[in-house]
Amino acid sequence: MDGKGVSEEGRRGRGSSAAFPRDDVGHGGRRGAGSSAGKAGLMLILCVALIGVMGVSVTLPILPKLGDVFHLDAAGIALLITCFTLPSAFMTPVAGVLADRFGRKAVLLPGLALFACGGAGCALSGSFGSLLAWRAVQGLGAAPLGILYGTLVGDLYEEAERPRIMGMVGATISLGTALYPALGGILGEMDWTWPFWVSLCALPVGLLALRVPLERPHAGMDWKRYGRESRAIILHPAAVGLFGLTFLCFCILYGPTITYFPLLADELFQASPSQIGGVFTVASIGTASIAMNLAWLGKKYPHRRLLLAAVGLYLAAQSLMLALPDRVGLLWWLALPIFLGGAAQGLSFPLLNARMTTLAPTRNRAIVMAMNGTVLRLSQSVSPLVFGIGWSVVGWRGPYAMGVGVALLIWVLVLYVYPKENRIGA
Repeated sequence: MDGKGVSEEGRRGRGSSAAFPRDDVGHGGRRGAGSSAGKAGLMLILCVALIGVMGVSVTLPILPKLGDVFHLDAAGIALLITCFTLPSAFMTPVAGVLADRFGRKAVLLPGLALFACGGAGCALSGSFGSLLAWRAVQGLGAAPLGILYGTLVGDLYEEAERPRIMGMVGATISLGTALYPALGGILGEMDWTWPFWVSLCALPVGLLALRVPLERPHAGMDWKRYGRESRAIILHPAAVGLFGLTFLCFCILYGPTITYFPLLADELFQASPSQIGGVFTVASIGTASIAMNLAWLGKKYPHRRLLLAAVGLYLAAQSLMLALPDRVGLLWWLALPIFLGGAAQGLSFPLLNARMTTLAPTRNRAIVMAMNGTVLRLSQSVSPLVFGIGWSVVGWRGPYAMGVGVALLIWVLVLYVYPKENRIGA
């Protein structure tokens, strides 16, 4: 199940400038990273990816502080993440269809504006209900951001180049997930509202998007054909398997790591927001180091082996989180399992995203990436609540014991989805 049938169908059906008009038809089709337009496009892709991971990571260190300010238990704190990710999950497929029909800018620019406004609204909230409402608005704005950077990679780069570019995207995301918690922790030490103001960085990214030629709307779209093609691609076994892997990988990231590590650090080590942010910053080097070398790794090893290595890292990370906290006296020891989990994410996320871009032609790519984004957002939304059951029943060990089980499920699914001969770019 390697997705080659879908990929070949996608390449045959990839729209030309006549069938799918572009802003850059005068530039001769796809642009490389070396041209001035290509450099601007690459910068836009990386900036959109950075904004896309900001909404959760910059607020991680202040979760315990928000719990104190609004008198929340663990379930209430989990709602702060769910109210951001769940609206995005429902809006993501709509954003994908709109991006295919009306062009990429038609959804990217409003998404960036909503993201910035939602963050400002959170900072100005005087009650927990108001904070949740503005988090939902911010989540709606984040919906197109999480799919468009992958869609733009597919639009602007040939298939052979996409793993390298996705590796750059993965490294950039890793940089964001490293810096945002540190920044959020420092700002959160001064006032809990300050990390939310960072969301205003989305506005200059919108100005950059105005300068970059992107896919334009297709006024004569055949909706029946579009629906048939999109449905066939989304229901293809290769796509379903990739959706499942995306869901499980982000369950581990957003359950035991992002949601419950800050609570564990506060309960067992009385850690401050800046200390929690510092651990995430150090640990995110694992994701960045892997993502930056993904192109090299992909030339040496097949997809299957790299993803099985990611499974091993997930298992090691969750097992160490079960064993270390009550055996060490310093919070910084826990940077090791978080580091390993970050390395696992640095392997799995770019590989899955790069493969997903090959499953559809240009005119269907946004909706296919949107479905993957919906799966991702649903995983982000339900995992804090599901893993919270483990916290409530067992205590701090519960989410990490569940994480071991999820890692084993990923292992089974990788064996099913990826054939032995498959390599990056194949």
